[in-house]
Amino acid sequence: MNDFNLKHIYNTRNYIEMHYNQIISINSLEDISCYSYRNLQRIFYSLFNETIGAYQTRLKVENGYKKLIYSNKQISEIALEVGFADVQSFSKTFKKHFDCSPSLARNQKELLLNDTHPLQSFTSVLAPDILVIPETTVYYLSSKTPYVNQEIETLWENLLQNKFPETDTRFFGVITDDILITEKINCTYEACVATTTVLKNLPKKQIFGSKYARFFHHGSYNTLENTYNQIYGGWFLNNTFELSHLPVIEQYLKTSDNCDNESEYLTAIFIPLI
Repeated sequence: MNDFNLKHIYNTRNYIEMHYNQIISINSLEDISCYSYRNLQRIFYSLFNETIGAYQTRLKVENGYKKLIYSNKQISEIALEVGFADVQSFSKTFKKHFDCSPSLARNQKELLLNDTHPLQSFTSVLAPDILVIPETTVYYLSSKTPYVNQEIETLWENLLQNKFPETDTRFFGVITDDILITEKINCTYEACVATTTVLKNLPKKQIFGSKYARFFHHGSYNTLENTYNQIYGGWFLNNTFELSHLPVIEQYLKTSDNCDNESEYLTAIFIPLI
């Protein structure tokens, strides 16, 4: 059995994610985690294989990268938004992390998106709904995984060991990291459940609370990548929308629990917009 409270550690990491571009005091982390900073650092590293400082810096440069390729903001503006004092310090840290300058990363946007999400001959034109979705409280578990289905299924099995009402529960997956930017070993997936049932043993957080383009994927999760290819390699590059650095969210509307065949599965994909 672990000698630490996982719920407190999750809450601490979520706090860092929400305030990654600000100065985070040691006292605030100790208050949230209920551990001394020294013990918190030890536990955090054992779980996530990076220090708190390295994690916050990675969030800064990775969110900066997202803003570079998904928005039209000036690099100097992005530098300040993600928590750097000036564009010079942002550029230096960015180049150390990604081995290229922010301006080069922006100039190679279309090459990057077309290489990872190749433009295909689509059978239909993607036409998402544009929605403003209020914040939603969810209980969740997370796992570092390069979005491998088997590992995600295991995470859901662990979460669903808790009892949820059949008529008052919604299921979401939060794609915390962008596979174009984050190394696979650091990619995190969160299995989330929205319910009015109070679950004291699970950590909780807020998701949504912004504007989204909602797409629908029909069929097996094994073909989800094809839909993402169409979204990023087709729809995004051929529209004027700017994407937010916030996570992509999936909602599982039809699953093995309410239909008989994988071909009937229905997944909503929420792409965050500025």
